[in-house]
Amino acid sequence: MKKVLYIGWIGFGNLGDELLWNVFKELNKHYNYSTKIEIVPSLPGVDINHTEEYDTVILGGGSLLLPGYMAVLKQAIDLGKDVFIWGSGLDWITKEQLDIINSGQSFSLEKTFTEKEIILFRETLEKAAFVGVRGPITKKVLETVGVNSDKIKVIGDPGVLLNPPIVKRKREKIAAINWGTTFNRLYGQDEAAIENALLQVSRKLIKSGYKILLYVVWGSDREASKRLYNKLNDPLNVTYDPSLYSEEELIEKLSVCSLSINFKLHANILSLAGNVPCIALGYRFKVFDLFQSLGLENLVVSTDSDTLALDIMEGIQEIELNNEKIIEQYKKRKEHFSPLIIEPIKNNFTVD
Repeated sequence: MKKVLYIGWIGFGNLGDELLWNVFKELNKHYNYSTKIEIVPSLPGVDINHTEEYDTVILGGGSLLLPGYMAVLKQAIDLGKDVFIWGSGLDWITKEQLDIINSGQSFSLEKTFTEKEIILFRETLEKAAFVGVRGPITKKVLETVGVNSDKIKVIGDPGVLLNPPIVKRKREKIAAINWGTTFNRLYGQDEAAIENALLQVSRKLIKSGYKILLYVVWGSDREASKRLYNKLNDPLNVTYDPSLYSEEELIEKLSVCSLSINFKLHANILSLAGNVPCIALGYRFKVFDLFQSLGLENLVVSTDSDTLALDIMEGIQEIELNNEKIIEQYKKRKEHFSPLIIEPIKNNFTVD
């Protein structure tokens, strides 16, 4: 029996990371490898720094392309283990660097990674059995540090495999808003300004006939979301739901909405999975990376914008005009990425 270590930021109550692990787990069940593979998830208490007992190490979905994880993978490779990157992406790229990348200019990562860390990335990924990354901007950055372009496949975020509810419910004029915190580790470093913009947008939506649903995907987001609810002070038109749902439960709840505005990355995937178009608050690199992979980059508004409320309202207008077109675009990208995400699992993590 092959023993596999799945590395993800799991066991900490963050729905995005948990759902990626759940997708991985369910795919393995579906392809009937339960008798061939023993999967050990990197829950708290599992020592990922010692990979001697494993045959294969998987760096799972999420923003896990970080020096610390690269060191773990390098150690596994040096021990002769097969290493797979499965939908992981970069995140901590500055907005200045992101703008340079998107403009097509050459750029340097000296402000983000040390020379030693860049060498670690290059050597680890070159020797990995499979490198499937979340989005095209992640691929561009990895090419810049010297990883062979042919080695890197853009396979998308594994969360795109999530499906809409089986029972289709009637759509209502509800705008779901996911608000929370990253403790100001975001583009613009000003969560108060974002909250103020969401306050303005919510009031405009209510005036135009929308109900507002405030929801969270992480326990630490409750305080910010409740604060926004209190500022709106309109219990007739605004609902605050502090519950932490499973991905299936949340997709079902969102599926009755007309649109959503989301702070956390996978809140957007859950909305789109429920056939609900969304505005993504581009608070860090990973949001832009994901939405470029989906061909929906026009639905991202950067949190460092001086006109954030206006930008969100323009995005809402885009959704109201092109609702079906947006969902069709998402479905096309899902159809494209699904076999790429499934391939390594279907092939039992064998190396070509």
